[in-house]
Amino acid sequence: MAEIKLVVLDVAGTTAQDGGLVVRAFQIAMEPTNPSQEELQEMTEYVLATMGQRKIDVFMHLCKGDADAAFEAHERFVTSYTDLVAEGELEEFDGVSDFFRELRQRGIGIGITTGFPREILDPIIYELGWSDLIDVSVAASEVDQGRPAPDMIFRTIDLYNKANGLEVHADEVAVAGDTESDMKAGVTAGAAVVLGVTSGAGTEEQLRASGATDISHTVISLLTSI
Repeated sequence: MAEIKLVVLDVAGTTAQDGGLVVRAFQIAMEPTNPSQEELQEMTEYVLATMGQRKIDVFMHLCKGDADAAFEAHERFVTSYTDLVAEGELEEFDGVSDFFRELRQRGIGIGITTGFPREILDPIIYELGWSDLIDVSVAASEVDQGRPAPDMIFRTIDLYNKANGLEVHADEVAVAGDTESDMKAGVTAGAAVVLGVTSGAGTEEQLRASGATDISHTVISLLTSI
C-alpha cells in the first residue's frame, strides 16, 4: 500500500455525534406538508436509509420529484439543522480534535466531506472549532453528484493538491465514514483505505458489504491503519 498522504472524513456519525439531529431537522422541515403519522414514519425510514447522501437528493425523492417542494423543504431543513448546531446540539466525538492534530503532526492532510450543503457545513466547522485543524472541506452542494458517487473525494484531493502544490493520488488516500454510501464512494474512488466506523448509521455487516477495508467503532483508529 502506498503511503497515506491525505484522509477524507465524513462528518455526522463519523467525526461528529449527530445524536438524531438529522432526523429532528428533517421532521421539522416536513411539518408544513402535513404528512400523516404513517407517511412521516416512512419518510423517516428513508432518511435513515440514505444517511450520507446529498440531502437535496433525499428531499427530491420524498417530494416525488417536485423540485419546488423539495427546495423549500431543503431550505427548512438547513435552517433547522443550523439552529440546532448553533444551540450546541452537535458535538465532536471524544478525541477528534486531538486526532486531527496528530494527523497534522504526521504531515497527513485532512479533508472533510458531507452530504450537507455548505450552509450547514460552515457552521459545523466553526462551532466545533475545526477551522484551523483541517485543510479542506467539501459539501455535497459543490459537486455534480453526491455519495455514493466519489465526486466529493476527488474534489477534496484536487483542492488539497492545488493548495499545497502536490500531486496526491487516490491510492494515497484513506477514507472514513459511517454509511454504506461513504464506503461505496471510497471504493469507487480507489482509496487505499476505506474505514467503516460503527459510531453512526451503518452496522459492521452493512459497511463490510459496501466495501470497507477496515472496521472500527471510532474514526480515531485510523491512526493505526495508515
